[in-house]
Amino acid sequence: MAPSIASTAQARSASWRGRPPWRDRALPLLLAAGVVGLVIAERSKPRRIQTQSEPGRSLRNLAMGAMSMAVVAALEAPVAQRLATRSETGRRGLVQHLPVPDWMADALAVLAMDYTIYVWHVLTHKVPVLWRFHLVHHIDLDLDASTALRFHAADMLISLPYRAAQIALIGTSRRAWRLWQGFFFASILFHHANLRLPAGFERRLAWVLTTPRMHGIHHTARRVDTDANWSSGLSFWDRLHGTFRWEASGTAIGVAAYRDPSETRLRPSLILPFRRRLRDAWTTADGGGPQAPAAHVAPPKTQNREQ
Repeated sequence: MAPSIASTAQARSASWRGRPPWRDRALPLLLAAGVVGLVIAERSKPRRIQTQSEPGRSLRNLAMGAMSMAVVAALEAPVAQRLATRSETGRRGLVQHLPVPDWMADALAVLAMDYTIYVWHVLTHKVPVLWRFHLVHHIDLDLDASTALRFHAADMLISLPYRAAQIALIGTSRRAWRLWQGFFFASILFHHANLRLPAGFERRLAWVLTTPRMHGIHHTARRVDTDANWSSGLSFWDRLHGTFRWEASGTAIGVAAYRDPSETRLRPSLILPFRRRLRDAWTTADGGGPQAPAAHVAPPKTQNREQ
């Protein structure tokens, strides 16, 4: 006989209460080690030659990331924890009504969180008021792991109602929320990285995960490329919706209308979403088409020159 919803929820709650405390500490340590390893890998096997002066650019991105993370810690985290607890203990949300083991319910919740983040990413490009804030992320003229942190703090605030709806409607438990957070953070650092992977390996990996090549195409300064590869974790959402792209039409990073490095500095970036009028991101400042100088692609160290 299938377990009742009540007994399944009680088992999940007991499972969570019995979770060893070392697991809570292990995930941040693993993520920190991953960040260090990723930075080292970027230096040894870069995909593109950086065009902007360092460390100024990376420090600006880190400063923006710190402000965004402050919003997440102060507002998103408490709301998410409260809603996840309510979902788990009150049997609220879609997966909480499925008579399945707790590990399966959590896996389904993580899957649903990842898919709805794909939807949110599309919305941040298509809805004008959301694009105003997401544009700050895209005007970075180089692309590496620090770009993964370059989000406007108000962008995090605006996304809070959507995140709350995700958790509440899906029925994301506390454990599923922690798992998704860790996966999402690791994924965005990885696919923003200026990292050249072996071509064959990356092509196979891209069937499952969003890779640096995939997301590099999304960050090129041509709209046909930016309107593709929306996935932030699992990559098959793009294949499912026909938005997967493996070849870029250009190589320059950023958007066509914002090629002046001074506009990517901290103060202009923070002010940008609140300007009364924004330039068309895909038209150059002189009113021409979506042209941008080509980026310098770092040559691979092997004979295989596939980007």
